[in-house]
Amino acid sequence: MKPAHLAILLVILVLGIVNLLAGLGVIGGSGAGSGGGSSVEYRVITPVEMDSIGFKAVASAEGVEPDEEGKMNLPGAKVVKHALLQTTLDELKKEGWVLTSITPDSLYVFKKSS
Repeated sequence: MKPAHLAILLVILVLGIVNLLAGLGVIGGSGAGSGGGSSVEYRVITPVEMDSIGFKAVASAEGVEPDEEGKMNLPGAKVVKHALLQTTLDELKKEGWVLTSITPDSLYVFKKSS
């Protein structure tokens, strides 16, 4: 084989390897394995934790502090289930969390891109 043919084959081989590594995300800015900055976090929250987040948000907005026993007198209209759920979702949204699903056993799954 002539040296020119070997050089062309070598270039083709190198380009093929570079293309494969870029497709796998090992080099370059795309692909599943790239460490290029955008990562996704997941968070699972129980219904009790959801209520707790909502109660704290309502208490903060209303300026209500807990008493010695840890109880708070919150406005009833703001702590009914549908209103409290919306308050909780809004509070988590402020932190960058987006509701992705609710499991059959009532766990709330959130996703956050950073």
